[in-house]
Amino acid sequence: MADVFSPDQVEKFRAIFEQFDKNGDGDISAKELKGALKQLGQDTDTKTCKRMIKTYDKNRTKRMEFKEFLDMMANVFQYHLSHPEGARNPAAAQKAGKQGKTSNGADIAQNKKLEDLFDSLDVDESGFIDEEEIIKLTEKLGEKMSIEEVRELIGQVDKDGDGRVNKDEFKRLMSAK
Repeated sequence: MADVFSPDQVEKFRAIFEQFDKNGDGDISAKELKGALKQLGQDTDTKTCKRMIKTYDKNRTKRMEFKEFLDMMANVFQYHLSHPEGARNPAAAQKAGKQGKTSNGADIAQNKKLEDLFDSLDVDESGFIDEEEIIKLTEKLGEKMSIEEVRELIGQVDKDGDGRVNKDEFKRLMSAK
């Protein structure tokens, strides 16, 4: 999943991660994750960060390692947000967005991941991701999207035509094959 980022983006994420890994042990706590996300323009609470760590903590240490952090960021931004040209590169977009679908609890876990990710992107807690939030997010990633590109991106998933992405539209975008 993390291979959707350019080497420069990975290094930016690494620098942010290391800045908040106060003791240099290679992982961060929920409180440290909150600080890292805030630096990326995502103001969230510690409780949400604990849920995010629980979701991505593959080795169950209750802390987030850099690879897990990068996987989370890749899921958040999913190629579509950091590289809008991904829509014209179906193989790359599919690889970035592919999440295993099963008929068991994996769908429920995936749905919870997507809801947590949406909540972290919805900075103003309006229930929508709007143009301003996408622009700020991509700028934090070192990407520059024009308002036209953002509107085009939103238009691809905005089924109700209100110019914003609601939680259901976001989940459809992130689950697209």
